[in-house]
Amino acid sequence: MSLFGSQRSQESWRRYCCGLYYNVTVANQLEKLYLPQVELNAHATILSTTSRTTLTQTFVNPSDSKGIKEVRYTFPLYDGVSVVEFTCHVDDRTIVGEVKEKEKAKAVFKEAVARGETAGLFEQLPEASDVFTTTVGNIPPGAKVIIQITYLGELKHDLEVDGIRFTIPNIICPRYGKPPVILTNKSDLTAQGKGISITVDAEMAEGSFLQKVLSPSHPIAVSMGTTSLAPNSEPKMTKASATLSLGATTLDTDFVLQIVAKDTGVPKAILETHPTIPHQKALMATLVPKFALPPEKPELVFVCDRSGSMAGSRINLVVQALKIFLKSLPVGVKFNICSFGSGHSFLWPNSKTYSQETLDEAMRHAQSMDASLGGTEMFRPLKSTIEQRYKDIPLDVMLLTDGEIWDQQNLFDYLNKEVIETKSPIRVFTLGIGNGVSHSLIEGIARAGNGFSQVVGEGEKMNSKVVRMLKGALSPHINDYALEVKYSDKDEDYMGDEDDFEIVEKVADSLKVNLTVEDEEVKEKTQKKISLFDTSVDPDKEEPPAYDETGEARYAHLPKINVPNIIQAPQNIPTLFAFNRTTVYLLMGPSAPQKPPKSVVLRGTSAHGPLELEIPIQILETPGETIHQLAAKKATFELEQGRGWLSVAQDESGQSLKEKFPSRFEDMLEREAVRLGVEYQVGGRWCSFVAVEKHAAAQKEKEDYEWLDVAEESKGASTEARGGFFSFARNAPPPPPPAASPASSSLFGGASTAPGLPAAALAPPESIGGSNMSLGSASATPFGSAAQPTGSPLGASPFGATSAFGAAPNTGAKAARTDDELLQEVVGLQTFEGFWEWNAALFQAIGISEANAQKLLSGGLEKRAVATALAIAFLETKLQDLLESWELVVEKARAWLGEAADETVAKARSVL
Repeated sequence: MSLFGSQRSQESWRRYCCGLYYNVTVANQLEKLYLPQVELNAHATILSTTSRTTLTQTFVNPSDSKGIKEVRYTFPLYDGVSVVEFTCHVDDRTIVGEVKEKEKAKAVFKEAVARGETAGLFEQLPEASDVFTTTVGNIPPGAKVIIQITYLGELKHDLEVDGIRFTIPNIICPRYGKPPVILTNKSDLTAQGKGISITVDAEMAEGSFLQKVLSPSHPIAVSMGTTSLAPNSEPKMTKASATLSLGATTLDTDFVLQIVAKDTGVPKAILETHPTIPHQKALMATLVPKFALPPEKPELVFVCDRSGSMAGSRINLVVQALKIFLKSLPVGVKFNICSFGSGHSFLWPNSKTYSQETLDEAMRHAQSMDASLGGTEMFRPLKSTIEQRYKDIPLDVMLLTDGEIWDQQNLFDYLNKEVIETKSPIRVFTLGIGNGVSHSLIEGIARAGNGFSQVVGEGEKMNSKVVRMLKGALSPHINDYALEVKYSDKDEDYMGDEDDFEIVEKVADSLKVNLTVEDEEVKEKTQKKISLFDTSVDPDKEEPPAYDETGEARYAHLPKINVPNIIQAPQNIPTLFAFNRTTVYLLMGPSAPQKPPKSVVLRGTSAHGPLELEIPIQILETPGETIHQLAAKKATFELEQGRGWLSVAQDESGQSLKEKFPSRFEDMLEREAVRLGVEYQVGGRWCSFVAVEKHAAAQKEKEDYEWLDVAEESKGASTEARGGFFSFARNAPPPPPPAASPASSSLFGGASTAPGLPAAALAPPESIGGSNMSLGSASATPFGSAAQPTGSPLGASPFGATSAFGAAPNTGAKAARTDDELLQEVVGLQTFEGFWEWNAALFQAIGISEANAQKLLSGGLEKRAVATALAIAFLETKLQDLLESWELVVEKARAWLGEAADETVAKARSVL
């Protein structure tokens, strides 16, 4: 039987529940008991295209007489973020985390707990880079525990709104496969959360201005012109603040915020100087590319997840996306569909040429799709797709999945080998479906597959994303992008006006490294003869190990190598796609040129000519660590997945380090990731934060009080040994769950309604609707305020009190078809060649009578041409807002009409 059935029970939904818990043993079984939640909030600051988020969660020990030896807290963060601060407050004590090698951090934590000190450990699960665990030791009776985590992230470009997408993940969904032991303990459904308060402040660079702030996932209130930190300051078009409209709520889905602002995609290069490491700099170059090359005719394979976890709205989203993909394909491509669950199968043994016959067959196949194929075995279908491809044309794979698997690294390793290392013309794009998608999986597959990823939440629009992803798949395969840094031939403090020379350094040139294995010195030291019988030697005596502050001494046996002058992350610049943000970092060490850098140059080659972009560098006046930590995280993340600068580094003779040290190369990758993590204080798979008291205050003796989490078999049924607060959890059936729908495993372990409130009290009012607020054009008022939306009960200014806008209340009348439904209906009637047939279904869809359509036949036009012109005119005039969704469809139709397209469509507009 599949791990996922067609319906998810509350037990399976909450099996991997988040929240702060401790373990007790009852009747030889380990059980989780959750600490009651007191307060929690998330505050994020968005600066242009990066974010800094602080999560603060407060818990309390429910017992006034017993301490807790160890509590754990497991939760998700967005894939690829850089955790830079970890702080624990236990009553009046504050302990601040430091990054150390993972095993060293564990040892330091255990030693502190053994001494009776309060300590904290923050680590990433090795099975998934977006799931983290915090452990706090020695919680006194009645103590308040505050956990504070700060992380940095670069923001994705959302193809649907052509803006920035910010996400706070809130679910650890039940993923297919064997989960880590730490997540498999029996969950206690009595863990009740009080919700979360979310505030997001956004500030754009000078010269830009905010146009929209909206959330497709939750009802929000938006204040344009100011931030929560300075609500009374002078309003500016570059600032905004968004909060949950209800102030505090329990999230059962990811919180998603979309921000649309002017010029966020303009190329930028920013240089930062490190405040404490001498002569250390970091550079961030970011852009949303804007260029056009003739599309290719590749082989396209749509790999669709039809496992049990896709039941309900998710499989409907897959079918909808697949239909748009199929209808938008150009003539000349090869295509196929692969369905997978516990097993997998292809529509055809090999991809077929796109034709009316194959399109019809594929559309019928898509319409018949359901979520009945069991578990989620993703590796084999992708492997089969790559193995049976046509070798003479490029392959582009579109993976549609909810991303619920645990064994991710095996899949990443395979794609690294087949795509990155062999440089084969293969790309893998991922479209994450649903509210609980694993960001680490879909992002990791896209990175290893040299493509890009997007996410569609349940109920979220997706037509533009699908069309733009297809445009990316049809773009030429370019794999030789390279970065150069141009320096001025003047000292950094030079202020003269004379012309200067330029120094150009290619990043790739710094990847030939010197091995510093000190053979000669060792040889000199070992020239003295060593006696084979020395009475002064004690063979049983072991020298005490040298003190190791960070845990890096464990790598002392590995070959020593010099770090390159410049480390680039990602090492291989991925293919640049229009509408998809690309960010490249450079860590410029003390051995890099110390001249002031002027610009970075991005180069590539294509069959149509060379590609080049020069970006001037903005040098930040104030030293900082933000870009350094983002760069270090990107570099360590690549090393964790078997890529990065070490994978392409060579020695002086030109031999790759990977080939020179095959038995030690994995350890060398780990050592370099630990070096970066410790130096720049960022966590990862091989680095953890550990927080201990520097000068431990006087602690209570252990025997002063008992422990809630001590297993005493002699007290197997005693409520005293288990803590009075949770005694009912095992001596009596748990209280019934709220009447609301089953809750997911929330980031904050909450139920779907707050205690004491009916579900209806927390449900967003129907008038909130789409939860968005937008500014009008820049030519409106000085601050571009928009007109008040119809039906809004509030008449607030964009810079006044916070408010939420949406549609008018539902009156119960039968709703008219939405624009999205009309689009699906009209596009569904188009033929393979690009025209529409003359039939009643088309006239009904576009809202005209056949008699009116016949008026256009008098000019000698045939019925197919008139029908096609009417469909084009309808899309271009009535559904203009959905242009990104029908753009390729209309392009194909106009090509079918030929030179008379403009004239014929103009006549068609007259009868609409």
